[in-house]
Amino acid sequence: MTKEFLEHSRCRRWRLVLLLLVVIPLLPEIVIGVTVALAEITGCQPDQTSACVIGSLPVSDVIALALEAGTAVILAGVRTNTVWLVVLYAGVAAWLCLCLIVVTLGWARTLSRLLLGLAMAIVFAFLPYFAPLLVVDYLANDNCRPNEGGLGACKLFGDYVGGAEYSPVHDAVVMGWLAWFGIPLALGIFIIYALVVIVIGVSSSRHFRTAVR
Repeated sequence: MTKEFLEHSRCRRWRLVLLLLVVIPLLPEIVIGVTVALAEITGCQPDQTSACVIGSLPVSDVIALALEAGTAVILAGVRTNTVWLVVLYAGVAAWLCLCLIVVTLGWARTLSRLLLGLAMAIVFAFLPYFAPLLVVDYLANDNCRPNEGGLGACKLFGDYVGGAEYSPVHDAVVMGWLAWFGIPLALGIFIIYALVVIVIGVSSSRHFRTAVR
């Protein structure tokens, strides 16, 4: 019973680690989502003309800072040197591989590992590139029209997101184009992972049958 309890505790720890690994890359979007939810609860709207403030922070400033952390910094590096594009894809791939390792440590059944591995691959194939766009698209209105050309200012909750000449909401649109390579990269990693998991599962099954005999 003690052995089973320790095994269960170990699995729970790894599952918590997996949750953290999924949440951490999405922190900018989570910050925006929570901020927008709080703003709307207090009666603010994205297209209002007067500035909306939560505590002492303008909602538009929080959105701008989160978008700059999640998209603008990345795209600034990519535009400066294409090496940063390789670094981005390598980072996403490494993070996905880390998640798949944690899945293997947290779940014992082959089917569970495959299903969760597929879920992780889908998450990292789309969300790193499209999560900022989904958030921005929800907030778009006549005063804020995100576009890949970076044209026009963006005013949300009564104030500029960024500035009158530049807004990081446009970077969220551009970020989506990076998925052209990100999607096949994530799916390719999953295929390799699936093959390894299946081989391990078959090997473990044969070993168990041999031990029983």
